[in-house]
Amino acid sequence: MGSKVKIIPVKNRLGMMLHARGGMARDDAVSAAGQNVESLRSVFVKAIPREIAALETMLNATGRSTITKDELEAMLCRAGQILTLSGTFGFGLLDDVVKRFCDLAMGMIDKNIEQTAPVAVHLRAMRLVCPGGGMGVSSQDAENMLKSLERVHAHLGISRISQDDKPPAAVQAS
Repeated sequence: MGSKVKIIPVKNRLGMMLHARGGMARDDAVSAAGQNVESLRSVFVKAIPREIAALETMLNATGRSTITKDELEAMLCRAGQILTLSGTFGFGLLDDVVKRFCDLAMGMIDKNIEQTAPVAVHLRAMRLVCPGGGMGVSSQDAENMLKSLERVHAHLGISRISQDDKPPAAVQAS
């Protein structure tokens, strides 16, 4: 019982722009976008240490050795900003550490773990690999740091949510 369907294309602005002459070649547009992102690098890289400091303040503001689900969720939102910046500007090691923090926070929420110590350890690791404020970390030190964070997860019974079977990202802390 196949019925015949007639498709009637509707004119819209986007469709007309796609077929219009002029504009910019794809490679030129990608290059220009890359240049635009790079022009923002210095401003946004300076924001990373401030975002980490905000997370540290959120943790220290509790004044307790426990943390609530709501506090962890607020920290996850803030960490998402760091994750975006680290990924955008190519700070692979920071990206890996922040992902592990996110895995930790989500696992703590799921398992109702309220300890602040594991959170503090992950924030300290972020601070150590933070561009412009951290220290240079060798590839071996980076691998050891990530393994140590994984041991914290294992101790708490938290598995990695964003499993990547790749070695740690290139060390960048400029």
